[in-house]
Amino acid sequence: MKRYTKPIHLQELSPHRRADSSLPLINVVFLLLLFLLVSGTLRPPLPDEFAWAETSRDEGAGNIRGGLVLTREGRVWSEGQALESGELADFLIRTAETSDLLTVQVDKRTRMESVATLAAQARSSGIARLTLVTVEADGP
Repeated sequence: MKRYTKPIHLQELSPHRRADSSLPLINVVFLLLLFLLVSGTLRPPLPDEFAWAETSRDEGAGNIRGGLVLTREGRVWSEGQALESGELADFLIRTAETSDLLTVQVDKRTRMESVATLAAQARSSGIARLTLVTVEADGP
């Protein structure tokens, strides 16, 4: 009897490659970078040469979103744009319709007359509470 032989090709087993363990780390770093880029662009810019007013006690709380910025010269800014007196009055009326609280970021070189004028305008528009946002001073 005749024998027929046929070559059999067996697949070579390659060693099992472990998944790259740095891939999840790269994903987390990328997402963190993306978050920082987006969160940095959401806050409206402050006017040039703005210097935060300082306080010595850590009391109260304020949310700067939707608030105003009072500059050294007494100009009022909102969302990165300077407001004229008519625009300020409209802004204060719209704010009073939704809340009785207004948050103001104050430059430390602002004259007290400017703060008092803004407070009077806010009060006449129906805003009952005014929060001045400052930074904590280094020490006494």
